[in-house]
Amino acid sequence: MADYPYMNATSKIEEFFSKIKGMGAPKSVTKEWLGSIGFTSQNDRRVKRVLEHINFIDSSGSRMSKWDDYLDKTKAELVLAGAIREGYSNLFDTYPDANQRTDQELQSFFWATDKTLSPNTVKIMVNTFKALCSMADFSSESSNGAGNGVSGNATTADSDMPLVAPPPSLDSPTPTLHIDFQVHIAADAPPEQIDKIFESMAKHLYNKTAD
Repeated sequence: MADYPYMNATSKIEEFFSKIKGMGAPKSVTKEWLGSIGFTSQNDRRVKRVLEHINFIDSSGSRMSKWDDYLDKTKAELVLAGAIREGYSNLFDTYPDANQRTDQELQSFFWATDKTLSPNTVKIMVNTFKALCSMADFSSESSNGAGNGVSGNATTADSDMPLVAPPPSLDSPTPTLHIDFQVHIAADAPPEQIDKIFESMAKHLYNKTAD
């Protein structure tokens, strides 16, 4: 049975992640530290469970490397996308584009992991997941760089691999080489000489010999 986090007021999730970008990172997340930054209610403290689920902190509340990576504003959204993929790995195994799935699809998934959950709790789980996704950049995230801020989904044009031109389309004209020959024959040349000229042309140009 998976234990997915949830917060009733999902706006607090966005507030928290926005706030920590401009702060020094704590050694650990405690009730006292959360209170010192304005997160004082029982619902606010549920953010600790969210952070643990996406590996920003460990089970004791100690800060992990993903938190530090997230503080780099140039890759924060990519780091968060990778962290979400790891924390919700079972969901992304089912739906690789889980961040784009409908509420109904997500609710069905979360309920299937624990059928003792109430419909309201499942709905809040979905809202929590979507609140996290709204702050992450999945469009640039790569499968190899998930969670470490490495930009992905690179096309050939963005990589160091050389571009190879595709073969010409069958629907487009193929380039050809056209050569013109001009043969000047004297007006009084005998028929035998004319025949020899064309026999020679056939032999050298078309590899044909007279029968």
